[in-house]
Amino acid sequence: MGLAYETIREDLLGGLYEPGDRLGIGELRDRYGIGASPIREALSRLAESGLIVALPNRGYRVATVSREEYRDLVDMRLTLEPGALARSIGNADLDWEARVAAAYQRLASTHRQLVDGAAAAYRDWAREDRGFHLALISNCGSDWLLRFCRSIYDQTARYHRDRILTGVPPVRKTEREHNALMEAAIARDADTACDLLRGHIESVARRIESATWNS
Repeated sequence: MGLAYETIREDLLGGLYEPGDRLGIGELRDRYGIGASPIREALSRLAESGLIVALPNRGYRVATVSREEYRDLVDMRLTLEPGALARSIGNADLDWEARVAAAYQRLASTHRQLVDGAAAAYRDWAREDRGFHLALISNCGSDWLLRFCRSIYDQTARYHRDRILTGVPPVRKTEREHNALMEAAIARDADTACDLLRGHIESVARRIESATWNS
């Protein structure tokens, strides 16, 4: 179940499937070369996470998107993630610093590829962006807080793919925000790091909302 779940989840977040797309067990089995039973278990788990929706007697579909849901998710990130980061910095050690620095380096390398606008490059970037944000809060000391943050991050990531591939948010601005956040975290400056994280989340949200709903 783990391989099927992780593979399908990464493709959902990477934009391989569009909102509302039907997810048939047979098609997924053929695409991934994974048995039907692990596929069913993975789809059930993904439905529990909210990334897909189970339809009675009609299988599964990719969850739809809405402005109201996106803003709710952004508000939840702003509520939970800075607190998790503050706790993580408060527990900082050399292993955590190494994880953050390594995650940032992997993310920075994908920024340069993202300017081409290729879907494959976006999937690489999306994976490393998630890894960087989760590395920042990985030392918070609460499995439940990490679980909530991961779930909310994954939900907001569904909204970002098309906008990033068309240049929103601007790659260079996002890269600068990530760099400043990494430096403040490594310096163990919790107040600055949390302010930068809030600014980064809100800045991306404003750009996504403006491009998507013309507000």
